[in-house]
Amino acid sequence: MTTRQLIIQSALFLFNRFGFVNVRLQHIADEAGISVGNLAYHFKTKDDIVEHIYEEIVEEQKRLLSDLRMIPLFVNLDEHLQNIFQIQQKYSFFFTDSLEVLRAYGSIKRKHREHLQWQTIQTRLFLEFNVARGALLPSKEPDSLGQLASRYVFYTNAWLSYEIVSGHSMQDISAEIFKSAVWALLAPYFSLTGLNEYQQMRNLPFDGQG
Repeated sequence: MTTRQLIIQSALFLFNRFGFVNVRLQHIADEAGISVGNLAYHFKTKDDIVEHIYEEIVEEQKRLLSDLRMIPLFVNLDEHLQNIFQIQQKYSFFFTDSLEVLRAYGSIKRKHREHLQWQTIQTRLFLEFNVARGALLPSKEPDSLGQLASRYVFYTNAWLSYEIVSGHSMQDISAEIFKSAVWALLAPYFSLTGLNEYQQMRNLPFDGQG
């Protein structure tokens, strides 16, 4: 592990545990076992560290969505949600304190707005593909696939924060709880084909009710 990687790992541990607002460069240097001067050689300010971590989050999310676009079946979405949950665990401070981060860093706020728009476009393409193959039903007025894509992106990004605000600890939540919550968002749009595919994936009996 390089010194730069050690700094990021130490900062991420502290941000997740204490909240990024409460962590100073000295804390990060102490956790990494280096001097503040050595840390400053790699990252001049805490802002630089936060922005670097944000870029890591975006890169990982983009890679996951790009992988999903290649094979956008239900089983691939389920694996995608598992990976999203792991990202939220790894970078929990951002997903629980995202409003604070965006308020504190205008550059991240601008980038995040664009990233959310990109996620929404990619999600809509996934939905359109599954409507075309008959797994999802077309939306009906006043709803639209665009609105469903927006709700999906909002929900998947805000879910962890909502759970924590609702009084659940990080130990209370799991990937299965997260995945079930997201699938529930899509369930009203299942066709019989989609319902059968979902139940087979979950090893549930198909009851033929849509």
